[in-house]
Amino acid sequence: MITGVSRGLGEALFEQLAADREHRVAGLGRTFTEKQRGLAAAEPERVALYTMDFAAATLDLARPLRWAAEGASHAYLILNAGMVEPVGPVGQLDPVVVRDSIAVNLTVPMLAASTFLTVLPPGTPGTVLFISSGAATRPIEGWAAYCAAKAGGEMFFRVLAEERPGITVASINPGRMDTGMQGVLRRSEFPTKQSYVDAYEEGTLGRPEDVAARIISEHVTRG
Repeated sequence: MITGVSRGLGEALFEQLAADREHRVAGLGRTFTEKQRGLAAAEPERVALYTMDFAAATLDLARPLRWAAEGASHAYLILNAGMVEPVGPVGQLDPVVVRDSIAVNLTVPMLAASTFLTVLPPGTPGTVLFISSGAATRPIEGWAAYCAAKAGGEMFFRVLAEERPGITVASINPGRMDTGMQGVLRRSEFPTKQSYVDAYEEGTLGRPEDVAARIISEHVTRG
């Protein structure tokens, strides 16, 4: 199961995993691409889409997780959904957007991982991949909410790895990619904005397709 599949890295992960007929893939998100909808309609036994607003007060995560884990030789949970907003100095942050940021970036990954453990069939190997960020380990002015949520997520998954050594757990820093999140940063104001503008203009941002292929190779199809 993959969260946040409508664009960027999540879309690339979904597309590449769904292209392999060995995989059953569940995608979660607020919206989906036409290609994703077409694939789910054509192969409902192998591809499923679940509409979900990750900032909502209540979420039914058990249903898609059960579907994804049912009959799997190895079940994977890829926690990709994220939002960089609010961008701005502490003291000027919209409380509603802060709440949504913590929900999307931290609360939902925690709840999804917990639910994953409860629905994973006995004896089925499981892997949890948390798409993190360099912001988890260093302070970036203007990104307080995002830094805090990603740092909290990494610690949560470190604890999970200690508690459940039989489950494979990894936090992955995908690096800077040419995604919608980078577009948000280029339109925002914060002290290090220019480096993000320069990376885009110089063409040094990673391609989501390449990052997805690396993640799949290192964590899904390896061995």
